[in-house]
Amino acid sequence: MHQDELNRMRAPAIWFRRFGGKSSLTKLGGLPTLPRNTEWPRQRQSGMPLHFLAQIDLSQLPRPPLEHTLDESGLPRNGLLYFFADMVEEMLWGENGGPLATTRVIFADQSGPERSPPDDTPDIGHPFGEKSSKYTKGNTAFTQAALEPHVIETFGGVPPFPDPADTYAAAAQAAMVASIERATGAPLPVFKGPGSWAAIKTENPREYLHEIQLRDGSVRRELHCPQHQMLGAGKNIQGTAESAWADGTILLLQIDSDRAVHEEFIFCDMGAAQFWIEPTDLAATRFDKAWGTTEGG
Repeated sequence: MHQDELNRMRAPAIWFRRFGGKSSLTKLGGLPTLPRNTEWPRQRQSGMPLHFLAQIDLSQLPRPPLEHTLDESGLPRNGLLYFFADMVEEMLWGENGGPLATTRVIFADQSGPERSPPDDTPDIGHPFGEKSSKYTKGNTAFTQAALEPHVIETFGGVPPFPDPADTYAAAAQAAMVASIERATGAPLPVFKGPGSWAAIKTENPREYLHEIQLRDGSVRRELHCPQHQMLGAGKNIQGTAESAWADGTILLLQIDSDRAVHEEFIFCDMGAAQFWIEPTDLAATRFDKAWGTTEGG
């Protein structure tokens, strides 16, 4: 059932899973290994330094069975990508000069030494144009989380909040879960019933499924898994990812809210940050034309 539709909507992706290692060129947070001659990017309207979110070592990305997809995408085979954004209080990246002023992607042929944020970097969660407020905590960088890449399957055509009766959405989720289980080498734990919330809190699993029985008797199956991802169909929170995927815009990187990385590693009320690039710009390695969006659920 739905196999033809799943085949048509399938979009292989690279999923990044957190692991215990501390030394990795592919990571969330920490300090970027920017080359010495690369300037730290700044918000183009306020002039303040942007916050470092992630970097990806392109040479370590898996090839087969993503070989064809990678060739089509135009991703370089080597080098590093660095992702920055203004972690401003309102998280409105479409304002304050727009996403090209507020977010930045930098490509480098090779890495440099780790670099600390400039002294005038604002606090995470700062009001726009101000370095801090009484609500900020003095953090200008996130804790580092090393990442390991895996190939998974993602699918377009899934609405932001699918109805439990949406059989295609359920089939797409099941196929994606199966691909995550193949990547991790173990089945995802499933929590259900009256004691499920307590069990989740006690076990604190990295990825899991939660079955929630609704008042009408139907069951909603929720996948809880930080979807840090390159390529494929992005997390469709408010429709942006589905629209971009349908238009052929490439998901360069998706960074999910993930408190296991840092208590303030949150995008728009537990949403996600997504960096986009047009195929022609990617083919020309014009990463300066990539932009970021962020949405919450």
